[in-house]
Amino acid sequence: MLTCKTCGVTIDVTVAACPACGAEVPMARLTGMLGLVCRACDAYNDPGARACAGCGKPLGADPESPAVAGAAPRAQKARLVVERGEAPAGASFELRPGEAQAGRAEGQLLFPEDPCLSPLHATFALRDGTLLVRDEGAAGGVFVRLRGLTVPLRPGHLFALGERLLRFGGPLAPPAPPGPDGTRRLGAARPEGPAVVIEEWLEGGAGGRSWIRAGPSITLGRSGCSVNLGDDPHLAPAHAELLLDAGGEARLRDLGSTTGTFLRVPTGAERELHDGDAVRMGREVLRVELA
Repeated sequence: MLTCKTCGVTIDVTVAACPACGAEVPMARLTGMLGLVCRACDAYNDPGARACAGCGKPLGADPESPAVAGAAPRAQKARLVVERGEAPAGASFELRPGEAQAGRAEGQLLFPEDPCLSPLHATFALRDGTLLVRDEGAAGGVFVRLRGLTVPLRPGHLFALGERLLRFGGPLAPPAPPGPDGTRRLGAARPEGPAVVIEEWLEGGAGGRSWIRAGPSITLGRSGCSVNLGDDPHLAPAHAELLLDAGGEARLRDLGSTTGTFLRVPTGAERELHDGDAVRMGREVLRVELA
């Protein structure tokens, strides 16, 4: 927590202005203590980051402000290191300026043993010192590990933790009105307060289990959580959390797990990558190293 320098009220570190007096909270006060908190989406970013890892907007000022001058030098070299997957752990791929395609059968970065990769799955592009990943429309998608406090979730968003692939179904639909004769349909009691639907996707694209849970906090993990996903060596007991506000808006965060929580990149979209990021495609998890 911080203290407002104008009125002395204790304030949350993620707010842009003091709720008591309206004084702006300078972004510099967060640097070195917590890193940078994005004004646009509240995502946490490492100190020195130039763009938000959650939404890609420039850091250091209001989200609509121009980028800060004098940014740190851009990366000259990039490397992807296999953390886990069908490829040997520790195997690495050097990236040169330009584009390198990745997949099961096409491109410069090949993972022929991974059946969950498309022949051409993704493209990595090193342009002017910036590393980007682009989803090439693969059925399995491309996921980037969360490194922030929270990121917004929208209905239909896919995210992965451990070996589980989950879909955020959005807010629970309101109950159907009674029939013409006034009869209400029998069923289990509805959750109190805002509730959302979380769905599991099985390998091959089939739907699995689904959960309806009320907020404000919905934990997900191996055991002892609001949503227990079962035995999985890559899952922490409490792995990730969905936070719901009073209006039903949802945010996702990792709870410090060692294997991470990953959010899918929109199909065909590009996402900037930073040193220490991790990309998941198929069964491969690739760590980003920039220099």
